Amino acid sequence: MKYQLKLPTKTDFPNCLKILDHPNKSAEYHQVIEASAYFETKGLTRWLFRKRFETVLTFISKMGKADKLLDAGTGIGFFLPSLSEAANQVVAIDNTNFSLKYAQFMVKKREISNVRFKKIKLENLDFKDEQFEIIICLSVLEHILPEKLKRVAYEFKRILKPNGSLIAGYPNEGNLLFKLLQQLERCLFRSHITKALENKNRAKYQTLGHVATAKQIDQALDQYFTIKEEKTLPLWGINLYKIEWRRHL
Repeated sequence: MKYQLKLPTKTDFPNCLKILDHPNKSAEYHQVIEASAYFETKGLTRWLFRKRFETVLTFISKMGKADKLLDAGTGIGFFLPSLSEAANQVVAIDNTNFSLKYAQFMVKKREISNVRFKKIKLENLDFKDEQFEIIICLSVLEHILPEKLKRVAYEFKRILKPNGSLIAGYPNEGNLLFKLLQQLERCLFRSHITKALENKNRAKYQTLGHVATAKQIDQALDQYFTIKEEKTLPLWGINLYKIEWRRHL
């Protein structure tokens, strides 16, 4: 079965996400700041954001409908309208209160009934063994401290059913060109984000930038998973984003 990408709009969220229009030092702003990437990027960068979701849906379509799927690091739930059609039950987790609040509001407004939410950190998943057939983890692992990646990978393996699948997506950064292009995109289209991220007190809002490289993520996942299929998304002539469909070793 082929699944279609269904994305929420600003009107699906509290106050139409007007909080993004006024950068501030509040915990709420810093916990939903990632939403700006979905709604404020333009051109090729916006294509990249959409393409990663479409690629994941292509992988899921090859598996068939899942009984239970985990959206690990759901944020404001941007992918949930699509994932809700690919599984009988979706569990959406995040470690920030406001992100979950926004995601819950959106799901309720769109009358999606098969999603439940839980606040939890990826390295301390309190789910029973072998619960999920599919785990989706997009643009999250690069925010995990390198020393915690192995634990996260182990937890994913533990809660997946035998022959279950992990679909992980993360930036293929590590070179100077990537960093220059990333800064250029922010300066041209999202200068207020750059200003907000410079806030010296942002650590108390539980936000971390990209602290793990693609190489470090690969090394952690390689200990417990084998790659079934991999796709790299190019932009501006370089490979910027990796999406891997993995199974248990």
